[in-house]
Amino acid sequence: MQEKVKKLLGGHKYYRNTRSTQLANAIIHDKAHEVNEGRTRGEKLSLQQIRDLAKVDPKYQEMTQDEKDELLRALTEYRALKNAGIRATNAAVAHDVQSTLERVFKILDGLALRSGIYVCLFATRGHVYDSSQPFWYGTDNVMDFWEDVLDVEPDELVRKLEQWACTQGKSRCRVCRNGR
Repeated sequence: MQEKVKKLLGGHKYYRNTRSTQLANAIIHDKAHEVNEGRTRGEKLSLQQIRDLAKVDPKYQEMTQDEKDELLRALTEYRALKNAGIRATNAAVAHDVQSTLERVFKILDGLALRSGIYVCLFATRGHVYDSSQPFWYGTDNVMDFWEDVLDVEPDELVRKLEQWACTQGKSRCRVCRNGR
């Protein structure tokens, strides 16, 4: 009980507004792409070296608004691709799943403590070669709902979800709102 009170009093805000792309970051991104292209992992320049090169590069000193907009657009596109792009290996997929869901769990736990909502989440791999493990998550005692009301254990439900997902052949993203 004391732990729950401590969490309520010292609750963390895990959500934040997205910031717009900054020109300084776009310049560094452009310069990094220019100087690191063709270099192997150990040969690439450090962030500080790239910053120093960008400061003295005359191409970045007197830029037109169109040039600035193009750099901002290129960085925005790169970030979108990096965020939504397909991972190269199954190990990378599993790591992405684990790290993202750990953040989601923290957010949901904080939200449940602050607002008293109940949340349950089931997740599984999307194909048979994915090494991610199926799992379920629930705040407070919400997982008892599955057993008490529907007479289904969460482990059995997530196992059936995994079987269903692996037989579908591919994972498609769908957004459901207001029960639709």
